[in-house]
Parts: sequence; structure tokens; C-alpha cells
Amino acid sequence: MKYVAPTLKVGTMHRIKITAVFSLVFLTVVWGLGGVVWPQPGNSGQVIVIDAAHGGTDNGVKIGDKLYEKDCNLRLALALQNELVQAGYRKVVLTRSTDRDVPFKERRELIRKANPGLVISLHANAGFGSKARGYELYFPGFKTGKESKNDPAAIISDMTKNKHLNDSVRVAQHIQKHLAEVFPKENRGLREAPLPLLEGINVPAVIIEIGFLTNKENRQQISEEKSQAGIARAIARGVREGM
Repeated sequence: MKYVAPTLKVGTMHRIKITAVFSLVFLTVVWGLGGVVWPQPGNSGQVIVIDAAHGGTDNGVKIGDKLYEKDCNLRLALALQNELVQAGYRKVVLTRSTDRDVPFKERRELIRKANPGLVISLHANAGFGSKARGYELYFPGFKTGKESKNDPAAIISDMTKNKHLNDSVRVAQHIQKHLAEVFPKENRGLREAPLPLLEGINVPAVIIEIGFLTNKENRQQISEEKSQAGIARAIARGVREGM
């Protein structure tokens, strides 16, 4: 029996052409992004605040003749902002976008006004000898008012604090996982610590000590632009999975 190819209607052929063109454009974009596709995150409407620690006259740890911790923190903050925007987060705010003095009071006021779903504070570690290396993460321990068990407002406040605590830990754990891809076997753990930046503010937050500037290998990773891009990408993936 002779095979007869089915005849497609003009409208059907038009739709096929459109689909083919769209697919080609999509693949081209994906290829241009290195094969990485960021699905729209569920909390893309929430504000994320990135705090680049130090700045201005507050240099932080000195790295070289003209390079300080404040510079690395800012570069990483800008790279992370870019990664999060590409990932679909529409509101990513920096406490500073230039090298300037920003006192805690001003940073806190910005965070209060932003009412963020997450605060990420970026730091670099130092000390403990030249062999100390690796990254550490901290989350705020929100104190609860246990003495006010019969106060409805206090109970609601405690519930909110517990939720923020859980959110902080969850995001931190995901960031930990992805930073391990950049710093293999250098995870120094996740700890609770008071955060002066968030004094009087209860929002989910994570402080990242990204490595030791007193360690030659870590210092190179933290200060080089290519490595910073990889670090920012790892943090952004952790945020996306944890929020």
C-alpha cells in the first residue's frame, strides 16, 4: 500500500512555525546563559536586603596595599544582587552600593522600611592562623517572651519570631550546601549568634563569613572577580531553594 502523507491545514502549519521559532529563541537564550534556567521563585515578590559589611572609613580586614574586606564585600553584594534579579527576585535592595560609611542605625532603618523576607549580611573572616579557611554561616536567635504566656500579643510575637528563626535556618542550610561546591570540604558550620545589624528587628536573616582573608587560597577566591561570581551564584541558588 502506498503511504500518503497527511495534509496539514494552513493554520496548523502557522502554529508549528511559531512554536519552532520560539523553541529556537529559547534554546539560544539558554545557551547564552551557560545552560542555566532559573524558574520563577515562589517568593519573587518578597524584598531581599543584601548588606555589604563595613564601608567608607570602616575598612574591615586589610588584604593588600589597596584592597580591604569592605571592597570584597561590596563586589560580592553587587554580584549577588545581579544573580538574584536574574533568578526572578524583583526587589533586591543593598544597604550600600558604593564605598561609603553606613552606620548600623541607617542600615536598620533601611531594613525596617523594606520589611524584607530575608536579609543577607556579607563578611569575610580573618585570624586563627594562616591555615584557617572555609565559610561559616550565622542566624539570629530571636528571644521569646516566655513570661507572657497569657498575653495574646506576646504569643503572636513569639510565633512570628519562631517562624523567622526557622526561615533563617532553612535558607542558611541551602546556602551551605551550594557554597560547598565552591569551597569543597570547607564548611565550618552553622551557628546562632546575636546580630547587631538586626537589633530590635525580627526578620529572617543569614550572616555569611565567606572565607578567611588570612588564608592565601581563600583570599584569592574572595578577591578575584571570577570566583566572586561563582560564590554569588551559589548563594543565589541557596536562597532560591530555601525561600
